[in-house]
Amino acid sequence: MAKILYAAAGDGYGHAVRAHAVGQGLLERGHDVQFISCNQTIDYLKPHFPDRIHNVFGLLMVFNNGRNAPIRTAISNVRRAATDLAPSNRAVKTLLKTYKPDLVITDFEPFTALWARRYGIPFVSLDNQHLLTHCHLKRPAGFWADLASAYAVIRLYYGGAKRYLITSFIDAPIRYQPTTLIGPILRPKVYEKKTREGDFLLAYTTGGDNRAMREQLERFDRRPIRAYGFNRESNGGNVSFKKFNEAGFLDDLAGCAGVVASAGHGLVSECLHFEKPMMLIPIGKQYEQRLNAHHVQEIGVGITHDRLRAGHMENFVDSLDTFKEKLAKRPKATRTAALDAIELEIP
Repeated sequence: MAKILYAAAGDGYGHAVRAHAVGQGLLERGHDVQFISCNQTIDYLKPHFPDRIHNVFGLLMVFNNGRNAPIRTAISNVRRAATDLAPSNRAVKTLLKTYKPDLVITDFEPFTALWARRYGIPFVSLDNQHLLTHCHLKRPAGFWADLASAYAVIRLYYGGAKRYLITSFIDAPIRYQPTTLIGPILRPKVYEKKTREGDFLLAYTTGGDNRAMREQLERFDRRPIRAYGFNRESNGGNVSFKKFNEAGFLDDLAGCAGVVASAGHGLVSECLHFEKPMMLIPIGKQYEQRLNAHHVQEIGVGITHDRLRAGHMENFVDSLDTFKEKLAKRPKATRTAALDAIELEIP
């Protein structure tokens, strides 16, 4: 049995899901696991691992109308760091000294990786972001500023991992070693759900109310829509706006006819598992989402637009059957490869 400290970024659905799935899998294999994170990931993990969670400072993004706001993000993180970073670092150092993990896993969480390296504790990186820096990719045309920014951030976050485990639905040649490419990792409850064929569409946005997207959804009347992430609740009209909860969202995802959403890796991976066609609207200034959306369109299981406009919903619904044919041929995700790869790195 090994003692493993799992540090996950606090922003983004995918980080929380991976921490849940991998952490639970490691516990089931007899290892002891403790978690470090903040914000959304802490809220997600607490019900599953109530006595194994440590809340620390983490870098968070600020959004404006469904787009990442880089300047506001930087200002917000600097202000928070001024008061919260030092005590957080002390807490992380204390945990490393008292818990004495055999291995640290970092899912795009830089501070724990920094202190693990400082104390000579081996760490592995487990995320989808390093696909951009460690693999050869077919990239969407343009968006050079977003690409340069994303590449620089990923490179600066941390280095020196014992191994980079990259989880992705994109099959790409490896560029730098030591790197292992593994398939998507889904939360355990996804594997328990059976796909159903409903008549409604599922819509999801992150970062609060996306007015442009919401207005287009409200104008569409060919199918009912269940919408999450818009910071509102209402059942009037063709769109039912719902407050996010894991069980309800997962049930709607398994039973919808198609998904209209931003292009986060976690949600895309679950859509592939449930064989749900996608229309993806990447969050502005997030190159990783543009890359995900580009490859979804390339493999023929969905379509992408920079912004939801008149006619896009109609075209998407008319193409559902075509997308479903391609989805039925896609391989299913498991977490076995990730767990095996992690255990190989335990000293």
